[in-house]
Amino acid sequence: MSEHRVPSKNTSDRAIPLGSSFFDVLWPLILDENVCRIESKAEENFVPKEPFNRLEWHTYLAQVGYPFYMPPHELRCCEGARRQEFDEEEAEKALNKEVEERRGPAEGDFLCRGSQAIRPIDKEVVHLRMEQERRQKLAYDFANRQYPWTMQTPSHELGFTLTEELQKCFKGPMELDILNAIHDFDCKLMIIDLGPEVDIKDCQRWIKFRPYIQLLALVRTPRMDRSLQLLNVFHTLLVEESADNSWDDELQCSVRTGYTYAQKMQLLKTCGEPLVFVFSRFRGICTCDNFKIIRRA
Repeated sequence: MSEHRVPSKNTSDRAIPLGSSFFDVLWPLILDENVCRIESKAEENFVPKEPFNRLEWHTYLAQVGYPFYMPPHELRCCEGARRQEFDEEEAEKALNKEVEERRGPAEGDFLCRGSQAIRPIDKEVVHLRMEQERRQKLAYDFANRQYPWTMQTPSHELGFTLTEELQKCFKGPMELDILNAIHDFDCKLMIIDLGPEVDIKDCQRWIKFRPYIQLLALVRTPRMDRSLQLLNVFHTLLVEESADNSWDDELQCSVRTGYTYAQKMQLLKTCGEPLVFVFSRFRGICTCDNFKIIRRA
């Protein structure tokens, strides 16, 4: 212990090394005086001290389809299950009431026999007013119909949704861009300017657009006109082409002629309705490699 003298104030700034006797004698004594032991017991399964008594939550977990959930046997006896049965009964009663309300006006035309036809004055006035309004609505719908009742509404009038399965069907050049433009601008007509070199095989890729838009093909030869009419997919218009005109002049003529014919055939409902115009950017090319969305201002 003589080796470890307490330093004085004058020597407090000096660093005093610890000798081997400190670790051999004093350090074990310090550890013995400061006992600190941490003991833990590993358990395989956690067992809660308080049981889970919120049985209505079992019904919630069973309804949302919680994975690997096993409902307890007392599920049908808890308050949540009774509340569920009460809600189901109320929903069934509401559905039956709605069915009866809908059945009443329909059976009114057939049950007016004998004593059932006798109503109080106030109910008779209400019944006659409802009959008149219903007949007026049917007459209005019939007078303003667009298509005969024996025909279905065309698919291009119903609209469509761009799904991943639908987009996979349009893999050709600019096909997906045209489909997106039809959906975004709500186009109902596509005018395709076909040059004299275009064959019937080049037009087969446009058939997939028919469920979503009407197709008007501007053809230059009578043979092509006849071939497209046999497909029963395209509206066709035979246009004469002059070799003296430039390609820009022919495009302008195609746009004006196709737009006028579409209005005449009522392919366009209004003059400001947008349409898709597909054309070739160079004269003499056999494919339609460009398109524009045209709308009259």
